[in-house]
Amino acid sequence: MKKYIVASVCALAACGNNDVTKSQQEQEMQKPLNKVMEAVDMAKSQSDYRLYMALGRKLTIPGFENENFETIKSQCGLKPMKGTGDVFKSTDAKKERRLKYQFAKQFNEIMYPLCLKNNNGN
Repeated sequence: MKKYIVASVCALAACGNNDVTKSQQEQEMQKPLNKVMEAVDMAKSQSDYRLYMALGRKLTIPGFENENFETIKSQCGLKPMKGTGDVFKSTDAKKERRLKYQFAKQFNEIMYPLCLKNNNGN
């Protein structure tokens, strides 16, 4: 009987640690989104509704790769995101570019409707 109690306590303790791990994972996932929202708020406060574009041999608008580049450029304007070129000198540089690209994609997906609303209001 004692073995079952000990086993149950250990199992419950493991479940409790799992909740802490999930909470930490959720917090880690929230960090990039918080940075995006801070950037969106800053841009809105400055009435800057331009979207980020990734630099490289082919200019792209993260999140809008299949859309007409020139149309979006004329609607909202674009600003280059530093460190998004397509030449990598290390795996760290590749990872950093991927993170910047994800940031720009999230930013653009939030900013684009705001841009359209701002342009239609003028």
